[in-house]
Amino acid sequence: MEHNAEQEREAVAVEQRLVPLSDFIRKYQDRERFIGYCRACPNYETVWSCPPLSFSPDQYFQGYERIAVFCAYITLPAAVREAANTPELVWKTGYDIVIRVKKKMEDRLRDMEAQIPHSISLSSGGCNRCCRCARRKGEPCRKPDIMRYSLDAFGFDLTAIAKDLFGIELEWCKDRLPSHFTLIHALLPPGAEWDCR
Repeated sequence: MEHNAEQEREAVAVEQRLVPLSDFIRKYQDRERFIGYCRACPNYETVWSCPPLSFSPDQYFQGYERIAVFCAYITLPAAVREAANTPELVWKTGYDIVIRVKKKMEDRLRDMEAQIPHSISLSSGGCNRCCRCARRKGEPCRKPDIMRYSLDAFGFDLTAIAKDLFGIELEWCKDRLPSHFTLIHALLPPGAEWDCR
């Protein structure tokens, strides 16, 4: 059988939706419920992009009228899923794929920030840019120009966002890799005239 490296790489499709921020907050934000989940995560109080936040979440969104939501749909090839045949390989393979795509999405959105003055992006999950976050030692973020807060940190329901805006059911790693991963990122553009296309 001929070896084909392309068959071993995940395929990533990115879609975007531009929605009124007030509707997005009303429909998808439930801080009490989702920050409760964050408290059970090892990133809680140890990673700067994660809760508890050092500022008012309400103030963070002031001045923005819309939110551009980006969905990265990562399809895993059968060969990759089959090769991850131990719990350790499931975790490592899944983590490596998600982090690789997440960093590309963050870079893409930071490039958009540079093109759109006064915009700010939001990431998917906790920041992974340092091996160990400085917050663990009570120190300021080492890479504030790169670190972006996660949508999760503001109490947004990523499962509902993926389903309602993109028609995607989230899948999770259990004893096997899923057929796909989904990452939800966002960009807050200034003003009402900007179009994400």
